Amino acid sequence: METKALIRKRILGARDGMEERERREKSLRIAERVWTHAAYRQASGLLCYAGYKSEVQTAALMEHAWKEGKRVYCPKVCGNEMEFYRIAGWGDLGAGYKGIPEPQVGEEMLFSWAVMQDGYYLMIMPGCAFDKERNRIGYGGGYYDRYLEKHGGLGTMAICFEMQIVEKIPSDFHDRKPDWILTECHVYSDRE
Repeated sequence: METKALIRKRILGARDGMEERERREKSLRIAERVWTHAAYRQASGLLCYAGYKSEVQTAALMEHAWKEGKRVYCPKVCGNEMEFYRIAGWGDLGAGYKGIPEPQVGEEMLFSWAVMQDGYYLMIMPGCAFDKERNRIGYGGGYYDRYLEKHGGLGTMAICFEMQIVEKIPSDFHDRKPDWILTECHVYSDRE
């Protein structure tokens, strides 16, 4: 079985080689799958990454959520931890950790346990590679695994291109599986 590092390198190389037009079209198909999914429809808000480089782009998804009156929170890396902050529009984002778009707002916009009591929140997760059992390889920092360890009760949905689905990913006890993985072609879950 390939190591996580080798899978990450192979899949990121292939994803980086995708043409921009294909990436845009597939990202939009994935966004449409997300916003018609029951978990999205029932969510009061999203904890959603801002698409970066060759990732599935999330702009259409975030704009749809704002139009529907859903709250949108984006991640910000603080040392070894990650927190989510509410953003009201694109002007609330700026270059952050490794150049990734991050919230440029104050602590009053922090996603917290008190906010979670307002309703159901759905986390949209990025990743390098996934398998059909919903195992995930992230970018190697463990930020999402640590965040989810501390913030139970969130729905979790990973989005990726179908070409990021591999046969088998080695998993560790601390790895968190998303509830759903959505690609432009399929939904992977043990709930449906």
